[in-house]
Amino acid sequence: MRAPVDDVTRFWGLGSRATRLGASTAVRSPVAPALGLANYLYDLRPRTVADLDRDLAAWQPGQNARIVIEPDTPDWVEAELLLRGCDLEQEYRLVLPAGEPPAGAAPAIEVRPAGEADPDWSARGALFRQDHLEEDARHGVAPRPQAATDAIVDHRRELERSATYLWVERDGELAGFLCCWRSPEGRGVIEDVFVQSRHRRTGLATALLHRAVAVLRDQGCGEITIAAEVGDTPVHLYRRLGFRPSGVLRSYPAPRPTRERG
Repeated sequence: MRAPVDDVTRFWGLGSRATRLGASTAVRSPVAPALGLANYLYDLRPRTVADLDRDLAAWQPGQNARIVIEPDTPDWVEAELLLRGCDLEQEYRLVLPAGEPPAGAAPAIEVRPAGEADPDWSARGALFRQDHLEEDARHGVAPRPQAATDAIVDHRRELERSATYLWVERDGELAGFLCCWRSPEGRGVIEDVFVQSRHRRTGLATALLHRAVAVLRDQGCGEITIAAEVGDTPVHLYRRLGFRPSGVLRSYPAPRPTRERG
């Protein structure tokens, strides 16, 4: 079976298990079965609604699993998902061309491998929890359970088997981190860029990104991709650093199987 066309989608599936179904490939995470980033269908080739429903029934995805739309996904599949009431989710893809450094000078801020400074993920786990509580408060919803945060941290620990996490400190505490990964084909991915709210606009994210590009270039990477949610403000930082828009990834929450209509 082939890998996902999109490198970022492929990155989020590291450590997950891929299984070819009748007309698609299912990716399942054994450590985070309810996390949509790590549980998805791709390489869809159904001929009929019945084909799609058979794969959905065989997949039995957990909460928040998704269907990734690729360039060769049949057009009717996306129309079918919309007709079932699935909400379109979109993410920008931006690319730093091969051989190009980030624009501007790197801030004089030390960036270290997070695996050395935080091997048990206690500091990064606390930062994830803080981020989740702040996000839930902004949206006016009840705080998500600690178990939801723990599942995401477990997934990130699995990613660290194949990728590199970098972090920065400020005032003696973890202030931000990101992850970078080299694909087998020699392309780079930067993801999970996060800086504590009280330390934003101080150059930490810029320092992290400069260092991540340097790490990936040292690993022999050509072009480097970074993702951003549509409407999210970090995309403007990425553009200032020289990342160029290259496309939009579309995905949908996995719907329930339905009967084929005559």
